[in-house]
Amino acid sequence: MLHKNKSVSIRHIQLMMALLMLVISILLLITTYRTKTGYSRMREYTGQYIQWERDADKLQMGSDYLTEQVRCFVETGKREYLDNYFKEVEVTRRRDRALESIRNIVDDHVAYDALKAAMQESVALMDREYYAMRLAIAANGYEVKDFPEAIQKVELSEEDALLPRVKQEILARKMVFDDVYHKKKDSISAHVQHCLETLANEVDAHQEAATDALDNMLFKERTLILVAILATLFTMLLTTLLVVSPLLRAVVYIRADQPIPIKGSNEFQFLAKTYNLMYEANQEKTERLTYDATHDQLTGIHNRSGYMFFLKNTDWNTSALLLFDVDKFKQINDGNGHELGDRALVKVAATIRDSFRNQDHVCRIGGDEFAVIMVHTDPSHAELVASKVARINEILGRGEDGLPPISLSCGVAFGDESQDTEAIFKRADAALYVVKDAGGHGCRIGNE
Repeated sequence: MLHKNKSVSIRHIQLMMALLMLVISILLLITTYRTKTGYSRMREYTGQYIQWERDADKLQMGSDYLTEQVRCFVETGKREYLDNYFKEVEVTRRRDRALESIRNIVDDHVAYDALKAAMQESVALMDREYYAMRLAIAANGYEVKDFPEAIQKVELSEEDALLPRVKQEILARKMVFDDVYHKKKDSISAHVQHCLETLANEVDAHQEAATDALDNMLFKERTLILVAILATLFTMLLTTLLVVSPLLRAVVYIRADQPIPIKGSNEFQFLAKTYNLMYEANQEKTERLTYDATHDQLTGIHNRSGYMFFLKNTDWNTSALLLFDVDKFKQINDGNGHELGDRALVKVAATIRDSFRNQDHVCRIGGDEFAVIMVHTDPSHAELVASKVARINEILGRGEDGLPPISLSCGVAFGDESQDTEAIFKRADAALYVVKDAGGHGCRIGNE
């Protein structure tokens, strides 16, 4: 009878404690979720402000960089400063990208309007800078046709066009150094500063509210944790039930080769997290091995194995094969060292990859041999292919990054309905060697 009463008492206690722990757990989960949400919100506000500040600085730096380059050009007449100016305007585009970044976050906002106004004034100021550069070009006796189209479109007034070169040079300098120019620059800076001040005030307000909410949630969490600790002291005798059951469930997931749910006691959660980390590490290792098997370690593009896979699984009715060979690579490699030769191959691979679409397959199939399988194309795109190859040679021929000028020979073969990959390769290879025999640095379409 005593044993029977004791058993009933244990069941009642288990039910009561289960209900109590369930209530505590639910409240703790809700509180933790709210705490995490509040912390995430605070981090988001801080992160956004940092990003806003960076973007605003980029716009300011872009504007200041243009000022620096135009001033250097009118002062020295050196073409490199004008080229730097238009590279910033047309390629780097820090101002445009900074404005776009902030617009994506705070569109229709006072801060965005301030930065947009700064951008508009910076763009308006370019008209004055263009005119100053046009004057400097005339003063230095350059041919305006050799300069960007935007400069060519600038027409000097009849009075300025007739000025002696010395006075044209003085006028050009005045336009980018006088008080009018400085006032416009100050206005741009003022708009940028107004943007940052507006954002800072807004972030401060959000952070203050988030901090108050976090303090409240943390107090509730501490209270619930204290209650849970007191309840745990009484339920220590039930640890087996709380551990064994999760373990049995874990066995099912392990046999199914799946991550273990993070549930149960703290000890079991630790074991489950450790197992999941090992499981994820094994998955990543497997994926890495698969990646290494199909990618070239030096250049990061597909290797010959990847090339063979694409060769067999491409619809050649709508694709083309381009074979590239680095001209006189042995001279580059032997004359400058293997390290520079490897850097040259990495540069070649990156340039080829960046010149084609993501859907095209760029592969390294030999020491200095590369291939591109260009999908969704046909012979009507021959000129486009040739222009891509010419552009690649133009980039590599600059000899940048401490590398000597590099040129490529390219043979191209468009696929057909026969899907005969060997015949397609032979046509591309034959076209490649026609280019090589002619001295390299070019492109030829197979059967031309």
